[in-house]
Amino acid sequence: MKIITTFLLLTFSISALSQDGEIDDPFDVSERQSEIEELGVVKQPAVDALEERSRELFNSGDCVAAVPVLDEYARKSNALANVIAQTLEPYYSASYDDRQDFPTSRLQPLIPLESLANSYKQKRNIAYAMQGECLLKLGREEEALPILSRALDLIDIDNETWWVRTRNNLLQVVGVEVE
Repeated sequence: MKIITTFLLLTFSISALSQDGEIDDPFDVSERQSEIEELGVVKQPAVDALEERSRELFNSGDCVAAVPVLDEYARKSNALANVIAQTLEPYYSASYDDRQDFPTSRLQPLIPLESLANSYKQKRNIAYAMQGECLLKLGREEEALPILSRALDLIDIDNETWWVRTRNNLLQVVGVEVE
């Protein structure tokens, strides 16, 4: 009986640990609460309006006004993408076998949600690249460098336009000229 009890306690202890070795508290919502305190409850229509406003400012060349709007847009796009992706978590947290056994008919409605979450992540990435470009245009190279660098970490390989543009902006910051 002691062996079974010890095994169960050990199993419970291991499963309660998160990836970083901390106890995983199922009632800890502090991270999400902090995000809500910072950004509010992020809603799709508001993010879409920010996208339109940030593009208008960026395309008009008004980088002074565009930088804070692009920052807000990137952060809120990210938050919205995370919330949408969270709705898929029971599927992604399931075991390989459970996912394999999951009926296609129940999987089909999830695909548009995953696509939507990914589209807001892509929008975040472009907003970040635009913000870095604006900072560069404003002569704020020390602020532009980490943002451009991070944008390159995030931009999809298929987005050649923003990859090249952001790469060139970053190289300009460090004075590298490539022919």
